[in-house]
Amino acid sequence: MKYKVHELNVCRVCKSSDLYKFLKLDDMPFTDDFVKQGEIGTEFLYPINIFYCKNCNTVQTQHDVAVDEYYEDYQYSVGASTFASNFMNGIAQKLYHDYFKGEENIKVLEVGSGDGEQLVPFKELGCKVLGYEPSSFLVEVAAGKGIPSVQGLFDENAADTLPEEFKQVSIILLSYTFDHIPDPIGFLNAVKKILNKKNGILVIENHDLEKIFERQEYCLFEHEHSIYLTKATAISLAKRNGFEVVEFDVLPDEKRRANSLIFVMTQQGSDFAPKAINEYPLQDYNNTGFYDKESEEIIKGIDNFEKYIDAALAAGKTIAGYGAGGRGIMTLSALKNADKLQYIVDKKPKASGVYAPKFHLPVYEIDQLEKQPVDEVIVFSFGYMKEIKEDLKNMGYKENQILSMLDILK
Repeated sequence: MKYKVHELNVCRVCKSSDLYKFLKLDDMPFTDDFVKQGEIGTEFLYPINIFYCKNCNTVQTQHDVAVDEYYEDYQYSVGASTFASNFMNGIAQKLYHDYFKGEENIKVLEVGSGDGEQLVPFKELGCKVLGYEPSSFLVEVAAGKGIPSVQGLFDENAADTLPEEFKQVSIILLSYTFDHIPDPIGFLNAVKKILNKKNGILVIENHDLEKIFERQEYCLFEHEHSIYLTKATAISLAKRNGFEVVEFDVLPDEKRRANSLIFVMTQQGSDFAPKAINEYPLQDYNNTGFYDKESEEIIKGIDNFEKYIDAALAAGKTIAGYGAGGRGIMTLSALKNADKLQYIVDKKPKASGVYAPKFHLPVYEIDQLEKQPVDEVIVFSFGYMKEIKEDLKNMGYKENQILSMLDILK
């Protein structure tokens, strides 16, 4: 096996062994493990089992994969999306002005900083910024934008690797990174060492379990992800570990990405702690029958997708996928007939001449849709649908040829 797998038997958050498995997806790949033609068949495949902790209500995986090598070569980026750029600028403006009111010498550390794009607007506001990123490729890209980074996986000892001026910071930010951390409690302990106790904030953008179930986004159940939060479990997690959640509505829904739960935490006793949100009632999320029902809906959605492809092919149609990120790769990997599509396109593919893991469709840049036209394009990156539709209309595609994956799952 390409990567070593370690199976767990206790909750990642509360260490209870009272766990309930409600979903299994067989032989699933990593989202970014694309292969060259000569490597087809060598990629990592392993079941993804999803558990619910009856003690603290946290939904999670119970296996860890040794990912140092995988993340060292990780190249995911949101690319040149106007929507994403506006989102990142909105986050920076909101946090800087609402919490620090234009103070000087604000230090921002982003964990899982990728290509540095989120730190750029903080730097433009006059903040001192530092990224922490395992991918050497993305560290180089960030450096080209003037964003310094520490290369490595952030863990409980990460504080020792920081430059002296970042031993204490005002803002620690994670954009879709917290749910990649196998030991969330160890991470929060590390945060306590460096986050300003008086007015520091920890800002987390996580995938929202409520939206996952509402949309049947099983594609977000990944080997790379460890825990799946709701507002209720975010509050519980914070309180268990000496923090308070003080805000959820950092940006309005229409300005957020496709599945985005953003919350601001501060250490108990800080200047912001009196704003604590103490509870968020969430009906049904604390019983096993609810999770069994959601699992049934997910399996039904997978079946709907397979039937849609079969029916389209029977009608003589050709189909391509748009979005070779996690949503596209993991949605298709659960299907038995994903290889019947023509290809997948992406605005910023990982490399040229690569194939998707497991179902082995070729991955191209979006101009392939002009070079090799298809009858229908299924969009997995539905959070950018408005931009995608404009791009495809310029290529001659009509509205009824562009479909969201969400409509097919239902």
